[in-house]
Amino acid sequence: MKQNGIILKIDSHQSDVLLGQQVYRAEIKKSLMRFHQPLVGDKVNLEILDEAEKSAIIVSFEPQINTLTKPRLTNVDQVIIVTSLKEPDFNSYLLNKYLAMLEVKGIDPILIFTKTDLLTNSAKDFEIAKKVRTYEKLGYKVLKINNREPMKNEFEKLEKILMNKISVFVGQTGAGKSTTLNHFLTVEKQIRTQEISKSLNRGKHTTTTIQLYPLTPNILIADTPGFASFSLEDITPEDLFYNLRIFKPYLNQCKFNNCSHLYESGCIFLNSPNSLKGAQFIYEDYCKMIEEMKQKRGRLGWKNLK
Repeated sequence: MKQNGIILKIDSHQSDVLLGQQVYRAEIKKSLMRFHQPLVGDKVNLEILDEAEKSAIIVSFEPQINTLTKPRLTNVDQVIIVTSLKEPDFNSYLLNKYLAMLEVKGIDPILIFTKTDLLTNSAKDFEIAKKVRTYEKLGYKVLKINNREPMKNEFEKLEKILMNKISVFVGQTGAGKSTTLNHFLTVEKQIRTQEISKSLNRGKHTTTTIQLYPLTPNILIADTPGFASFSLEDITPEDLFYNLRIFKPYLNQCKFNNCSHLYESGCIFLNSPNSLKGAQFIYEDYCKMIEEMKQKRGRLGWKNLK
C-alpha cells in the first residue's frame, strides 16, 4: 500500500523520508531517476519494504509547488532570512537580493536580525536600526534576536510562525542561523557553531548538508550552508519591476506598463514624494541588482535598460 511522505535528507540514491512521526530509509525506484531529480522537501509516495527496519522504496513523486535554487529545496512555505547587524556587518544588498528572489517566487519571507546586543549609539548603528524599522513599515514579519542572551518571547513568536510549515533558514555566513536553530533542536542534533573570523568579516561554514528537521508539533525546518554572495538565477529585470514590495503600490500606474522605475518619464514611483521615504537604501540595492543583470548576457530584457 502506498503512503505519503516528505524527503528530509538525500544521500546518493537513498533518502530519509518522514512518514507520520517515523523516519524511513528509502531507495528511489530506478525507473524514476530518468524523469525526476529528487530534492529535499519532495512529497513522495512510498511502499514499505520492512517495517521493523524502517526501509521503503519511493515509487512516485507529487508535483512540486516551488523550488529554491540556493539552497536546492522544494515545497517551501516560507524562508527565514537570518541577517547579522554586526560581526559580520549588516549587508543590505545580500538581504534585499534574497528578498527579491522570494517575492518573485511568491514565497513568504520572515526576517530575523541577530546580534542586536552589539549595536551602539554611534551614527552608523543608528542608521542600521533605522533600516530594520523600514522593513517593519513595509509589512515584513521581523524578529530581533540577541543570540547570546535570547529573549524567550521572541522565540515563542518564532515558534508560532513555524507551526504547520516547511521553513528554511538562510542567510549570510556567520549571521547566527545555526545558533538560532539550535534553540529548537535536541542536544544530539545541534549543529556546531564557530566564532566569527573577524579578519575576513565573515564566518566559516558550519553546516555541510541540507536537510529538514522534524520538530514537535508539526514543524519542519532546514538550516543551510551560509553564503557570502548570492546570484539572482533565472530572474529577469521585469520580474523585479512587477514584484518588489516597494513598487507594488505603484503597479500599473506608470505611463509605461514595463516601467523599470529607473529613468522613464511618467514614472509614478520616481515622481511620488513618499516612494523612497526611508527606503532609499532598498531602491539603491535594486539599481545594483539591475546593473548586475546587465553584466550577464542572456538575461531577458537586459538590453532594454539604460
